[in-house]
Amino acid sequence: MIGMRQKIQIIRPLGLTTRGTLLIAGDQGAEPTVAESANKSPDFTDRSMEQVCDRENLEIAWKRVRRNKGSPGVDGMTIDDAVSYLSEQWPAIRNQLLKGT
Repeated sequence: MIGMRQKIQIIRPLGLTTRGTLLIAGDQGAEPTVAESANKSPDFTDRSMEQVCDRENLEIAWKRVRRNKGSPGVDGMTIDDAVSYLSEQWPAIRNQLLKGT
């Protein structure tokens, strides 16, 4: 078979036979446009946010931003400005995060 081409069969998924057919979200066989969470349990989400808000985790993140000389965000607040702001506002922010609001 040297020098001969091999026949290759193309298998079209889901029986699509026309060229240029576009599957739209909601059509049979179309993939969802947004990935679904592997674990939808409220307990899982609550525990995840608790880990995000955990003091030790926040200190690690804070040190990493400082070490990388993080630039101000869209609000223009530097990491040094954030110290005084968060010392006053953190309890309310944490509460909102944990409530999901």
